[in-house]
Amino acid sequence: MSSIDYIVIILFLVSMLVIGFIAKGQVKDMDDFILGGKRFNKFALTGTILATMMGSGMTMGAVGSVYTSGFGGSMVWIYGGFAIGLIVLGFMSKSIRETGARSLAEIVNKAFGKHARLASAIVVVVYAVSLVAINIAGFRTIIIYGFGDSFSLSIPVATTIATLVCITFTAVGGMFAVVWTDTAQLVIMVVGLFVLGPIIGIASAGGLDAVTAGVESQGLSMTDPLSNGFSPALLGFSLSYFLACPGDPTMPQRVLSARTDGTAKFSFIISGCCAVLFTLSLLFMGSSIITLIPGIDNSDAALPLFIVKYYPPVLKGIAIAGIIAAVMSSFSSFLILATTHITYDIGQVVKEDLNEKTINKIMPILTVVIGLFGLVIALFISSLLGYLSMVFSIVGSSLVPVLFAALYFREKTSKTAAILSIIVGAVVPAVLFLTKGYDVFLGDPVFTGLISSIVVIIVGSLIFKDKPKEQLV
Repeated sequence: MSSIDYIVIILFLVSMLVIGFIAKGQVKDMDDFILGGKRFNKFALTGTILATMMGSGMTMGAVGSVYTSGFGGSMVWIYGGFAIGLIVLGFMSKSIRETGARSLAEIVNKAFGKHARLASAIVVVVYAVSLVAINIAGFRTIIIYGFGDSFSLSIPVATTIATLVCITFTAVGGMFAVVWTDTAQLVIMVVGLFVLGPIIGIASAGGLDAVTAGVESQGLSMTDPLSNGFSPALLGFSLSYFLACPGDPTMPQRVLSARTDGTAKFSFIISGCCAVLFTLSLLFMGSSIITLIPGIDNSDAALPLFIVKYYPPVLKGIAIAGIIAAVMSSFSSFLILATTHITYDIGQVVKEDLNEKTINKIMPILTVVIGLFGLVIALFISSLLGYLSMVFSIVGSSLVPVLFAALYFREKTSKTAAILSIIVGAVVPAVLFLTKGYDVFLGDPVFTGLISSIVVIIVGSLIFKDKPKEQLV
């Protein structure tokens, strides 16, 4: 890359830090740190919803899926489930906001008590740290294939520096910083990747006909989502990403941070529609790369290699900044999610007299600790999209049934059944992934996990009689 590209990337990273320190002045209490003071408009909320979900797995991993499997791979099924899930969550947003909670675990607490809150918070923390690690691994891929030999720092040092930038603006600015950096990052992502990527790719390959021919020469298709055959596992991908919208605790948290009910509903529905457009953009990018750079060993590297080889100066810097933005936005959201649930949800259950002043002091320190822990886990991640699908399956199976029960069936659901449902929904798919992988019922552990969780919460509610009669706080 040229010097101007490095300047663009450095300016981007510095601007993210500036936003974080500006946001620090807006953080006066816990509502400000966790929910940004519940004052985000439609533009900011839509920006943070999309930027949070469009991390390294959903960008580099998705392009890599197209590169290896064309339109018949997992990408279209993943984004289809993702789009529908966002729209459904938009229609759930009013019920979520009516709880007056600050987190998904607190929603569960208000319905089923502190033990259910503790169980759900533990699942959330494990999930959030896993997503932090995924996005750090995404940084590593960007550095290896985006900067290459011209980058003078070693890979561990460069990854650590980039990680510390994310940790810093998240720790000092809380949710207020995260939402506004997400919004800025989404603009860069859309321009640098989703608009310029297909245009440059198709033009460099010699036109759409040349791209189509290149894809077909590899025995793949750009138009048929069933070109590689159909299996229930494809529906499993859709289900995992559908569940990840209400089940991913950052999304209910975005609902709760909106200025009004209408703002939340509008932002999630628009985000779902945008996900469909992103699908088309990723399809054209991945297909172009098949034609331009055949034989890439690591499919996660397809997008950064394409940018380095075919983007012109300045635009190349913007595009690399766009990939970094995709990683940083998701990284920061899950970092603050883990911090919130450890200090606010687990902390207040374990130590009931823990006050908000103490929590506010602990949160920035814990943010740094969790970020560094995620950095260590990232060293063991090999496939971005594969790892992402696994953790989405686990959190969706575990938390979505109890969330629906808390919102719509509170008085009919046993508190004991709710706790058992959370545990079974997490343990069953996790064990299956570790022991069987995808060689299970219907080709994906998410089916068994979700069915188990639902059965437990229904049967348990028939057996156990400890149903809440009044709203718990």
